[in-house]
Amino acid sequence: MKRPALLASIASAALVIASAVGLMFTNSTAQASPTASTTTNMFVTYYGWYDNSPPGAGIAFPGLHSSAGGTGTFADPITFASDKSELKAGTKIYYAAVKKYFVMEDDCTECDEDWTGMGPDGGPKFWHVDMWTGGKGGNEKAAIDCEDALTQSNPDGSPKQTPVIVNPPSNETVDPTPLFNATTGACYGGATSPTTFGQYKNGSTCMTDPNGATTSGTALTVAACNGGATQKFGFDGAFLTIDNLCVDAAGGSTANGTKIDIATCSGAPRQQWEINANGTIAGIQSNKCIAVSGTALQLATCTAASSQKWTFTQEG
Repeated sequence: MKRPALLASIASAALVIASAVGLMFTNSTAQASPTASTTTNMFVTYYGWYDNSPPGAGIAFPGLHSSAGGTGTFADPITFASDKSELKAGTKIYYAAVKKYFVMEDDCTECDEDWTGMGPDGGPKFWHVDMWTGGKGGNEKAAIDCEDALTQSNPDGSPKQTPVIVNPPSNETVDPTPLFNATTGACYGGATSPTTFGQYKNGSTCMTDPNGATTSGTALTVAACNGGATQKFGFDGAFLTIDNLCVDAAGGSTANGTKIDIATCSGAPRQQWEINANGTIAGIQSNKCIAVSGTALQLATCTAASSQKWTFTQEG
């Protein structure tokens, strides 16, 4: 499953989501949950067709659905992913921020790591659920940007845990507005994922677009930090950009040693990144980290080694 992105710049997403508009209704026809309800603060992230692993609607624990889906009512909850030791398959939850019911039907790699050990977001026993947004047929970049816009973070960029009802009653308010509308590209509540700009420092050097190159295929390097335009990268929750090009794993390879370059933004898996709480920058699909090797940047198995840790300094 998707390894979700973490953004300080979307700390305000809670306010955006809370102001979501749409037709509200109460599902009063479904049967009540047979298990007592509990409310737990969880880190809520989102994934969809394009950043599922592999891309598509496949799920690990088919139950109500044979593939990821659902409308968000009690009778037809939307698929969510988590660690099966955290929430067993078939468990229903309700998330008031988007006014929808969800059902546990899939696995989430980062949720597993956060629950069973010290994962990228916290742990052990760090509550983390990953909600399905769909997106098939829609704009790939817009779909992933929506997922990141809906994900909430604290002002310092750490994951924000918000209340989720486990084994909810059947009469919670439901909003039928989709989390992501593949036809229109609209994100729930008009949520947007703003871009933050700044430099990414590893040790005493910074990620650099050498000579301000604007040609696809140019390999990124590290160089002495200077605060210049060649070191000012944007991040919107899944895509690192500079000079209107996206940071990219060359050739779409996920092998260790693959060079990190810049390319025309396509929203492809090779261009999807997450910035983790431990300072690493990992490919959402590859689960490999951007590492420094000499002055070059390349993919490497994530170990949280010093060569893989980046410190971000925001600039205007």
